[in-house]
Amino acid sequence: MEIYMDGLTKNYGKIRALDSINLKIEGHGCTGLLGPNGAGKTTMLKLTTNIIKPSKGKVELNNINVAMYPEKALETVGALIEQPEFYSYLTGYEILQFTARIKGLNKSEFASEVKRLGELTEINDFIRRKTGNYSRGMKQRLALSVAMLGNPDIIVLDEPTFGLDPKGMVDIRNIIKSLAKDHLVLLSTHLIYEARELCDRTIIINNGKIEYDSAMSPERDLLKITAENNVNIISDKVKNYSRDKNVFIIEKNKNFSNAEIISELMKQGLKINYVEKYDNLEDIYVSVINGKVIDNISS
Repeated sequence: MEIYMDGLTKNYGKIRALDSINLKIEGHGCTGLLGPNGAGKTTMLKLTTNIIKPSKGKVELNNINVAMYPEKALETVGALIEQPEFYSYLTGYEILQFTARIKGLNKSEFASEVKRLGELTEINDFIRRKTGNYSRGMKQRLALSVAMLGNPDIIVLDEPTFGLDPKGMVDIRNIIKSLAKDHLVLLSTHLIYEARELCDRTIIINNGKIEYDSAMSPERDLLKITAENNVNIISDKVKNYSRDKNVFIIEKNKNFSNAEIISELMKQGLKINYVEKYDNLEDIYVSVINGKVIDNISS
């Protein structure tokens, strides 16, 4: 399973929506495109699924050029791009049946898929109802089922939890987690929490360019420590740290355990109240959107 982009560029008149993207995603797992509205996320997904053609460069899916050989390239790809809409006079079952015919599934395969997807996305309660009567959450579940029909290797999802209530968001995220175990999932989101929860790899896009890729940045092991007092930390167990009043963000030396570091800090006089693992994705995102990338913790 592989998605490969080489110099991928898309212009809409004088507006460059995507600018010379070079990217390779391999194997199962979930890769997230994170960025503000208008950053280029949906454009990238539309190019990946041949909804639009590139102005320059190419996308390959499993070594097949999407623009040149779309039918072959998209054989093992399922997609949910933008917000799903269906013919309101058709039932969910008829939508799946129509999609199955396009994908070449026989009656036995289709029956098996309806059973599998019904259990996975919980659409059984409304699958025989006309989609014109569906709520946003029902449409989203059906759209996911359509994307997963035939069990494709690669699944492309554009803001799959958009507009859902909290329970619906949790349910869809759980489905995506399950898919990522043996599929390549590429999704877009503008929610930092969602990227942190779902994605093995996070790519931040801004103004049509990749500004940050977690796969290209050295992984840092960070602790957030809330204390009663301030001290100056001097220790070979701590690689770097920042402090805001009584809250410390500690970058650990990986040769030492959490317990060893906490013990060392207490010996130095730090009165610790609370310790948690710290994810600085939000800091990185804000820094990128403001025009710079955080390479190190600032002290």
